[in-house]
Parts: sequence; structure tokens; C-alpha cells
Amino acid sequence: MGRTPLVSFHIDLSAGLTINRPASWSDIDRPTGMDGWILNLTTLGQGRVGRGTQAFTTAPGRLLLFSPAVAHDYGPATPACTWDHQWVYFFPRGHWFEWLVWPEAAPGIMTLDLAGHALEGRISGLFTDLIATSSQGLLLPRRSALVMSILEQLLLWCDQANPERRGGLDPRIQASIDHLGTRLDQRLSIADLARVAGLSPSRFAHRFREEVGSAPLRFLEQQRITRARDLLLMTRRSIADIANDVGMPDPTWFARVFRRHVGSSPRDFRGR
Repeated sequence: MGRTPLVSFHIDLSAGLTINRPASWSDIDRPTGMDGWILNLTTLGQGRVGRGTQAFTTAPGRLLLFSPAVAHDYGPATPACTWDHQWVYFFPRGHWFEWLVWPEAAPGIMTLDLAGHALEGRISGLFTDLIATSSQGLLLPRRSALVMSILEQLLLWCDQANPERRGGLDPRIQASIDHLGTRLDQRLSIADLARVAGLSPSRFAHRFREEVGSAPLRFLEQQRITRARDLLLMTRRSIADIANDVGMPDPTWFARVFRRHVGSSPRDFRGR
């Protein structure tokens, strides 16, 4: 029996504001989680995350960060409760991962409580700006670059508010990320990346998942598709050349993997 696939929005970044009122409240239940990361900020009311003994509540000023492949089970704290929350779904750039280590509220779900914090207003304002900029879509030139820039600022300010802020990723894992980031056009295996990190392949794969929240080859594939999206949008290079540039020289294979991540073929994506 095949493994249940992760939920995907088929886009590199999406952001919005969800408004739950007692007359129309709803739960989100994704048992396998998402393929990307979710950042969530409660702005009004109270939400419930998880069930049973691991359930906890969230209130205005509380940020939640869901790692990939972690169950999303949340909704208003009670059917009679209001719960508004801002959210962004995204795939981190290679140098962001050291900013994504927060105190855990539950396995794979991290949290920062900004209520009354000196940075609460700044971070909330950036979140609102991120959603507003993201909503403009193709009407805004270089929208993707602008949105990623705002998100980077948002995560950096969250890092400033993080009581468990640390110096960075395990340098061995960072070395492997840097290595693959400059060699997306080459054939790379776990053994190749483990050699760069100075670890055995099994230890490397385990440590990479602990640090980054994703398996090494899945992370590599996502980086390749992100690079392909940029090249399709910003250059006039042929799709075959772009496929070769990101280490997927077989155009049929490239189109299949691209569609799985983005929800459309490379040609249709460029046409939109």
C-alpha cells in the first residue's frame, strides 16, 4: 500500500487571513501534514491545536510554526469561539533554516509568544504587509521577490524574539546545503552529500531531517523546482535548457516532477 502523500498548495508561497466566527467555524485536519512550512499568527479569539493530551490553545500574539509532514489539526477552541489567524505557507531558502528552531509546543509544532513583547507590533505589521503584497498576484511586478523579501524580514525579527536563538545549523548540514545549492545541475546522491558533511549516509540522512525538517533528496528536489520556477519566470531560456540547468535533463521527467510540485506543466506555468 502506497504512502499517503503530503498536502500541497502547488505554489512556492501563499498567505492569507482566516476568519472563524461561531456561525461558520471549521477545523483543519491534515493527518499527513503539508509539504512546506506553515507560519500562523492568532490575531483575535482563541484557537485549538491538536487533540487529547497533546492539545493546546493559542491566543492573540502567539505564533505557531508547523514543520513539513507534521499533522495539522486545528480550529476554534470551541464551536462558540471566534478565531482569526494570519498564515503563510512557504519553502525556506537554504540559509533560513537556522531561524526556524523555536521552542516546541508539540512534536514538530513550534511557538513564540509575542503578546506584550517589544517586537509584537513590528512582526504583526510585517505579517499584514506580507498578506497584502501576496494578494496582488500578477498585478504586482516582481511580486514573488517582494513577498520573499518581506517573509525573510519577518523570520529574522521572529529570530530576535526567539529565546532559543542559536548560532546556526549544524555546520556539517549547512556545508551540504551550500554544496547542493551551487550544484543543482549535477547528479547528487545522499552518499555525495554525506561525504561533504563528513558523516555516514544513514547518520547524515537522520541528522539532515532533524535540522531541516525534510529528507535530503526531497529538499534537493524542492530546491531544483524553485530554481526552475525562477528561470521560467525571469529568462527566455528554453524549457529543455532549464531542465538541464536544474539537473533534470530528461524533459519528460522534469515536466512530471514540476507538475507534482507546482500543479501545472512548465509550459503552462510560464504561460500564466
